[in-house]
Amino acid sequence: MNLETPYLPHQQVRRSGPVQVNPGALCGDDARVYGPGYSCVCKIILERTGIDLSRYKGQQMHRRLNAYRQRQGFPSFYALASSLERDRESLGSLLDYITINVSGFFRDTEQWEGFVRRIVPILRKLADRNREVFVWSAGSSGGQEAYSVAMALDRHMGRRFRVLGTDIHRPSLDKASSGRYSEDEVQGIPPEILNAYFSRDGAAYTVKPSLRRLVTFERHNLLSDPYPSGVGLVLCRNVMIYFTAAGKDHVLRNLSKSLVPEGVFFAGSTEAIVDANKYGLTQIMPFFYQAM
Repeated sequence: MNLETPYLPHQQVRRSGPVQVNPGALCGDDARVYGPGYSCVCKIILERTGIDLSRYKGQQMHRRLNAYRQRQGFPSFYALASSLERDRESLGSLLDYITINVSGFFRDTEQWEGFVRRIVPILRKLADRNREVFVWSAGSSGGQEAYSVAMALDRHMGRRFRVLGTDIHRPSLDKASSGRYSEDEVQGIPPEILNAYFSRDGAAYTVKPSLRRLVTFERHNLLSDPYPSGVGLVLCRNVMIYFTAAGKDHVLRNLSKSLVPEGVFFAGSTEAIVDANKYGLTQIMPFFYQAM
């Protein structure tokens, strides 16, 4: 993941009619720093899509929005806000720009080796108790991580699980649902696993139906939507690093509540959880936490 740009993890996009924005209104502390024009853009995005940019780190988000403004030739944030109000395609273009979808199959190989060695036995016990394990890949981008965990579990636990992948970005969700990836995108998959779960189609690879039926994709907003319950394994990796402290706290509290007792949280390599006990979690190995 590119740490220089904000990544907006899975969110539910809400559509509404035209909105009236007070140009002088400020949108949180970040807007007081960056001015009322920035506030206008924030408020339009919030009211048209449900995405609250004040919950993301302000400096990174401002830099990204300002780069988009300059790239599109708008002389000010007010001019950008005016375009967003008039033109739905302009709003879609902006969301495409600020949504960074960088992922890969079996990212951080050592972590996946630890997952098979230490976490799969825990999930087997959960499956024995509940008949199946509900797996949630939060901020799943183009689906690579959701399919990665599905392949790992299918190989080492059998088909006693189901996977939900969620993300903000409609094109990413469409890609994930199609299960179609380029030759470069599947390079992280060992050949024997690639052959077992993908079909070659010219220069592309497509997820086989036997794997595809185990994974579903939906939109969801980590910062405002209700969380699913009964989750045995949640993967939320390299997502929270772009949230404010309050946003991260909100996500961690709700992720921990979504887990069943002894359920597992698989975090990103940049997201160590300080004071995991505060969230009802205990670290069982690097990057993995268990609900108490």
